[in-house]
Amino acid sequence: MHETLLKVEQVIENFINENKIPGLSLHIVSDGESIFTFDYGYSNIELKKPMQQDTVSSIMSISKSFTAIAMLHLEESTDFNLDTPIIEYLPYFSTKSGRYNKITSKHILSHTAGFPDDIWLVTLLDNGLYKFAKNLPEYQFIFKQCPNIEDTITKIKSREDITKYFSNIDLPYEPGKGWLYCTDAYVILADVLEKISGLTWEEYVTENIIKTLNMNNTYINPSKGSSQNMNEYYIYSKGDLIKIPTPNNQLGAPVGFIFSTANDMARYLIAIMRSEQKFISQSSRNNMFSMIAQREPGLSYGLGWKIKKLGDSKVIEHAGGYPGVSSFASMIPAKNFGLVMLCNIGDAPLQILSDSIVDVFYP
Repeated sequence: MHETLLKVEQVIENFINENKIPGLSLHIVSDGESIFTFDYGYSNIELKKPMQQDTVSSIMSISKSFTAIAMLHLEESTDFNLDTPIIEYLPYFSTKSGRYNKITSKHILSHTAGFPDDIWLVTLLDNGLYKFAKNLPEYQFIFKQCPNIEDTITKIKSREDITKYFSNIDLPYEPGKGWLYCTDAYVILADVLEKISGLTWEEYVTENIIKTLNMNNTYINPSKGSSQNMNEYYIYSKGDLIKIPTPNNQLGAPVGFIFSTANDMARYLIAIMRSEQKFISQSSRNNMFSMIAQREPGLSYGLGWKIKKLGDSKVIEHAGGYPGVSSFASMIPAKNFGLVMLCNIGDAPLQILSDSIVDVFYP
C-alpha cells in the first residue's frame, strides 16, 4: 500500500504542476476507513490561509446526490413513489409542449425527463453570480438566449414558482427516451418533497442526511459566520487570479448549493457504500446506482450519479462546476473504494485526476 500511495502522491503533484490551482483538498477511503489525504495551496490567497481537510467548500452539483437520497428516503418513509407522474403531486406542473404528464421523479433524477440542458433560470438566481456574469464576455450567450431573464427572476419567489416556470419550456425529446443534463429540474423534486413531507428541502436533508451522518461541517448556503474555515473562490482573468463571490442560491440549493469538507464528504461516501449504514436501504442504493440513462456504451446516469463501467465493476461519480468551484466524488462500491476532491477554481479537470488515481489502485 505504501508504494501505491507514493504513486498517488506523484500523480497529484504532476496534476498540480500542469494546472494552475490555488487550493485543493483530496481524501481517499477504502473499506470504510480513511487511507490517504492531501491538501495543497490556499483557501484564501490574500490571507495565505492553507487548504485543509476541514476547509468548508462548495461541492456544487455533487449536491444533487443529496437530493436523490432525500427522494429515496421519502419513498421509503411515505406513500410517495418515484415512478408516479409529477402532476399527481404538483397539479400545476406543465411544459409548453410534449408529454409532461408522463414525467416522473425518476425521470428528473436521471435527467431523462425530456427537458433541455440550457434553461439557466436557477443558476441566475444566484445574485452574486448574476451581477458578476453580466459584465463578462464569456457569459453573454446566456443573456442573449434569455433576453427577459431579469424580469423573470424578479417574479420567482418560491420553488413552486420555478416548477410553474417550466410551462414555458418545450420538451426536445419524449420522457424516458433520451438524456440531457437539466440542472433546474432538481428544484421540481424539492417542490415535490416539500409538499409531501411538510418540511423544507433544507430541513429534510439536514435531519435525514447531514445530521444522521454526523457531517458537522456541512452546510446549505452557509453564511460567513457558519465556520471559521470557509473557502474563497477564484478565476483567472487576463492571467491573474481574482476573487469572486461565494456561491449563494437559496431557492436553487437542491441543484448545487451544499458546502462541505473533504473529511465530511469522505464520511458521506463511506456511508453510501456501507450496506449496514441504514440511512437508506440497500434496495434504494441499488436503485440509485442502476444504469438508467443509456448515454453511450459503458456510460450511464442513475439517480443523482453518473455511472460508468470499470471492468466488471461500476464506478459511481459526479463532478461539480461553477465559476470558482471544481469538485469531484468517485466510488467503486464493489471494492469499497472512494475519493473526493474539492478545489477553489472553476474548470479544474478533476475527472482526469480521479481516473489517474483509480488507475493506480486498479491498473
